[in-house]
Amino acid sequence: MYRYEMHIHSEPCSGGGSDIIKEIDALRERGYAGMVITNHFYFGDTRIDRSLPWNEFVDAYRQDYERGKKYADELDFDVLFGIEEHVGDGLEVLVYGVTPDFLEKNTILMESRVEDYIRLVHEAGGMLFQSHPYRDRYYIRKPGPLPCLEELDGIEVYNAANHPEENELARELAESLGLKCVAGSDAHSLSSCGKAGIDSPERLRTGEDLVRILKSGNYKLYKGE
Repeated sequence: MYRYEMHIHSEPCSGGGSDIIKEIDALRERGYAGMVITNHFYFGDTRIDRSLPWNEFVDAYRQDYERGKKYADELDFDVLFGIEEHVGDGLEVLVYGVTPDFLEKNTILMESRVEDYIRLVHEAGGMLFQSHPYRDRYYIRKPGPLPCLEELDGIEVYNAANHPEENELARELAESLGLKCVAGSDAHSLSSCGKAGIDSPERLRTGEDLVRILKSGNYKLYKGE
């Protein structure tokens, strides 16, 4: 089995993130085959200057991913591209199977309407999962499922930064709706890397590989056991 981190942040894209090179080294030491870098995007806790023109913002955003991928390719470690975006009231979605070029050409995403994300990501062959839906923190106005949850592909049912009861509620929700599940560390530091993810029976070298495995359900959740 090949283990992949599904939710991790790096600097300077995400507030509190670590250097992506050090994250790759840490995950390799912990037996991971790869990672999906899911930095906070335009309306999230990003450190990229939002006053930049859209194409320059996306270009600055993508550089950390590309730097990490170049380093990882030399180590036979898979770095895949994803995003985490805030879509209102402190709620967020994880997006898998898209590219930086997808972001650059879809300037409508500057409006951060979740219905635009759903339509455009699905048209591009990607998938959307609600991040940690029941996380109860000061910045989340109303924890719980998005109103459009059933139009998404799944739920992050195990987040290593969540309380156990929050993860359990997410699992029960996914089960009741028949949605796909993922797990992730939600790492913002080296010490929190490698605490969750998925175990795949095959290498996931591209976003298309990741989407295919997620849609098939042929993977297991890793919860740091």
